[in-house]
Amino acid sequence: NNTPADAYGYVLKWQGVPSAGTVARLLNKGVKMRYSESDFTIGDQSFGKGAIIILKKGNEHFGNNLWKMVAEECNAQEVKMYPVNTGMVNKGFDFGSSMVHAMKPVKVAMLTGEGVGSLGGGEIWDFFDNVLQYPITLINNNDFSRANWNDIDVLIMPDGRYSFLNDKETSAAFEQWIRKGGRVIALENSMAQLSKQSWSSLKSKSDSSDKKDVKKDPYENLKSYQDRERESVSENIPGAIYRVDVDNTHPLMFGYPKYYYTLKLDDNVYEFMKDGWNVGVIKKESLLAGYVGHKLKTKMEDGLLFGVQDLGRGSVTYLADDVLFRNFWETGKLILCNAVFLVGQ
Repeated sequence: NNTPADAYGYVLKWQGVPSAGTVARLLNKGVKMRYSESDFTIGDQSFGKGAIIILKKGNEHFGNNLWKMVAEECNAQEVKMYPVNTGMVNKGFDFGSSMVHAMKPVKVAMLTGEGVGSLGGGEIWDFFDNVLQYPITLINNNDFSRANWNDIDVLIMPDGRYSFLNDKETSAAFEQWIRKGGRVIALENSMAQLSKQSWSSLKSKSDSSDKKDVKKDPYENLKSYQDRERESVSENIPGAIYRVDVDNTHPLMFGYPKYYYTLKLDDNVYEFMKDGWNVGVIKKESLLAGYVGHKLKTKMEDGLLFGVQDLGRGSVTYLADDVLFRNFWETGKLILCNAVFLVGQ
């Protein structure tokens, strides 16, 4: 347990959902915090990217209750508090540098209703309510154009089909909201839909067998009935685990090593973005376990799964896979937290 003394400040390491949950609760209580986008060392203690810095300065309105309140939240999540008595570091950037950013409490909304996958939406809602205990507003997909966009900082689009993207006027208003500072987090098939928008840097990775320079077999459609089961799985991914090479210098992957293991349930993979951050990619020989149909194997090489596109003052975070997957895929939960609380701050 943390028993904090009066100090200049405390630093929390950005390690997994417990630290993200602690920060979410403190943000919701109005505690002012900052995070570092670089590693730093104070005394003999080293801190990685994403470390949370809480100082007395800026939190004077809590008076003597500040550290008691912070300790209660940290103890509840078993997060260690590291006291610091100066903003000057031994190694890295001082707390006053441009590499240390203020964290703002973000107003988060999620689209639900017709066309939105109930599983994907449900697990995100449950994660916010029960794990992060951070407010999230649900907006019905059909009421999209009537939403109060001034009250939304981050919009989560779970796996689904979004009809408003097919409407010229509404999709243009959506684009303008992003350019003015809105942040979108698009998961699974919502990412596929966004890739078709004129402003998107995403392009779906076409199967190598579709390339024009490949001469087609004129008899390929003459299939044997007895081979029907084998044929049906040749273009299928019932479930496979891939190693994702990640850029952990980007806020989307703070708290991770240089790799992540993703559960792949479909063949959604994208070309590397020219105008954007290719934060999580799969390369050749990335398949670790599970089955991938032989017709998809080439497609599932050298492609983008996680990326961030800056658009005006806003951004779009693309997550091709379900990083929560029924709330048991533990290692992916911090990616969603990073997308909500760190990307674009």
